[in-house]
Amino acid sequence: MFYFDLRHNRKQSSKSSFNGYCYITRTKHFKLNKIELNEEVEFVCSGNMPEWAEYKPDRFWIAADKYEKKNSRTSSHITIALPKELNYEQRIELSKNLINAFCDEFKFPYSCAIHNHKGILDGESDQPHLHLQYSERTTLDDFERPPELFFRQYRPKNPERGGAQKITADVLGLGKDQIKKYRELTEKLINGTLEKYAPMKTVRIYDIEVQVPSQVSCLSNANYNQKFGTKLKDVPQIERWKLYSADPIIQMDVKPLIEKVKKIREENLYELYKNEYELELKRIHKMKAEINKAKVKNHDADCGMS
Repeated sequence: MFYFDLRHNRKQSSKSSFNGYCYITRTKHFKLNKIELNEEVEFVCSGNMPEWAEYKPDRFWIAADKYEKKNSRTSSHITIALPKELNYEQRIELSKNLINAFCDEFKFPYSCAIHNHKGILDGESDQPHLHLQYSERTTLDDFERPPELFFRQYRPKNPERGGAQKITADVLGLGKDQIKKYRELTEKLINGTLEKYAPMKTVRIYDIEVQVPSQVSCLSNANYNQKFGTKLKDVPQIERWKLYSADPIIQMDVKPLIEKVKKIREENLYELYKNEYELELKRIHKMKAEINKAKVKNHDADCGMS
């Protein structure tokens, strides 16, 4: 299962689009975050911007916060976990495919970034993920509108006099199924990239390394269990502030939660790959038996010579 999150920034909420842009690009007041989190910003780009923001995307998000009408969406923000089996260039290729799927068909203005840092729980494995922030106001009609006009209400009869058209999930016919459809599309694109570059991966189950197919699923644990008869468990979420807290008392509370998460993850891996695990276990036992047999044979030969 891969992480996929879709949220919306609204005007006059605590989370502005400009703030979101600074967060994903780790600029302005978020510049120190990547140092504190030992995080690498692997890739940053923006696209489909009107001329006045083509080389200064921060201007677009500032204008969205300023000129969108009250309580309307100023942007949408997608976060997607990227497979750690892919290398730097392959992650960028996958991210561009995702951007194309979500933004380029309707020329949604966007800014994106790939972040990567070590896992909080084990401090070792990479945790690459894509942040994609986009506006639902399309630039398909190629009318150049100044910022104060771009975010006004769209006028279909006189498009040059109104703002850029908003193409929402309802307009696209997705409605409440938007996240479901987006997750399905993301699954298809991730698995296509994995099949191309990393069809197999190594997982560790009960101290044994096992080679398994490298694929992801957009299903929830409950839906996956229903479809495939598994017994996957949901992993409890630990608040980030607790994980990063230096307070020893808080860390005493967090430590057993971390162990619980690790245990459930390992149990889930066994549920997913029990066939591969059992085959590897048999192979190891057979190999050990052959080694022991060879040792006995050599010992008997040595005794015969003596």
